[in-house]
Amino acid sequence: MSKVLILESVSKSFSVQRNRPLTIRELLVQSLLGRESKKHTVWALRDISFSVRQGEVLGIIGHNGAGKSTLLRLISGVSYPTRGCIKRFGRIGSLLELGTGFHPDMTGRENLLTAGILNGLTSRQVKMLEEEIVEFSELREFIDQPVRTYSSGMYLRLAFSVAIHFDPDILVVDEVLAVGDLRFQQKCLERFRAFKNAGKTLVFTSHSIDQVKNLCDEVVVLEEGRMVMKGDPQNAIDCYNELMRERTERQKARVFGKVEEQAVLAGKRGKRLGTHEAVITDVCFYDTRGRAISGLGSGEGLTVELKYRIVKPVGDLALILGIYDEGNTKCFETHIPSFRETFGFLGKQGSIFCSIPELPLLPGRYYLNLGLYPPDWNYVYDYHWQMHGIDVVGKRLPHASGIVSLNLVWSACNGNEDVAGR
Repeated sequence: MSKVLILESVSKSFSVQRNRPLTIRELLVQSLLGRESKKHTVWALRDISFSVRQGEVLGIIGHNGAGKSTLLRLISGVSYPTRGCIKRFGRIGSLLELGTGFHPDMTGRENLLTAGILNGLTSRQVKMLEEEIVEFSELREFIDQPVRTYSSGMYLRLAFSVAIHFDPDILVVDEVLAVGDLRFQQKCLERFRAFKNAGKTLVFTSHSIDQVKNLCDEVVVLEEGRMVMKGDPQNAIDCYNELMRERTERQKARVFGKVEEQAVLAGKRGKRLGTHEAVITDVCFYDTRGRAISGLGSGEGLTVELKYRIVKPVGDLALILGIYDEGNTKCFETHIPSFRETFGFLGKQGSIFCSIPELPLLPGRYYLNLGLYPPDWNYVYDYHWQMHGIDVVGKRLPHASGIVSLNLVWSACNGNEDVAGR
């Protein structure tokens, strides 16, 4: 198949104003003093190069702010690259920001006609497609109402129906299917497959990994405005997941480090920090028989119960749990990135249990540091620093040091003759 879309070293920058005047007075003072607001350049995309063949479906994935929407706007011709060039072979249709190109005071039918003419169709051609577009959108009762009265789902239905029925050679779609209901999403996905089977080209972004995996022939991964890779869906998804994991770890370390630093600077144990939209209400320790304990033997099992409560609406929670000794040395740390993904729900209040079959710590006093965060780790809801202590008891092995207690068995092999005593 021939190439229908070629990007060669495409970059896009924006000028961002610093110290922008907030009032007319500030603007006048700056003008009288001959001062100009400082500007700096932000590169949204850098050196993007790839091609797409006729009949292919290309997915573009990356974290929020990676440059996906900017790239699709360039491909669609809505904006132009700062550097590089884009070659398109065929008519392009786009479904970018929800409702783009619709006049809010015009009816759905009037917007349909206008969109068709803007896409190069005649009034006669649009009229021939009108009935099919209205039928697919399922908006017959509302098609003669102003689109400003439409919900976001109704906007989506009309916009998608218009874009797909005007039969472009290349269709560019930017994460709009997240708005519609599940049934309409499936309807759109079926239309995408039919579009591909007809030899058309589809370029789209999505945060739905399943959609990317099931629809795409190839996938581009973006990170901080740069193309990390372009390849088959599974390899690209693995790359994206690893980038997201690394990003989460960096963000977690940044925020968690600040919280821990504040607690250490407080100079006392039992420090609690956070915004308290969600709170830890209690932490309990149990042995392997389910009995409440304040200490355990080295190598014995431990279950930790964390009770939480949602104070203000939050979409999801992440949890961090660390075990530290009295000198604040980290013995172990783990986290749950999302309650909803891990447990399948997020109650207004509840308990999280963590069971450790064997806790091989040397005898001493230890503390559990626990925190509730949003999944992006941007700040902390509730963090308990050295509030929950537990004693590990047992016989310390001679000549042993460190944190963990290991069961050691020493043995030796006599090579030749015994040299002891010489």
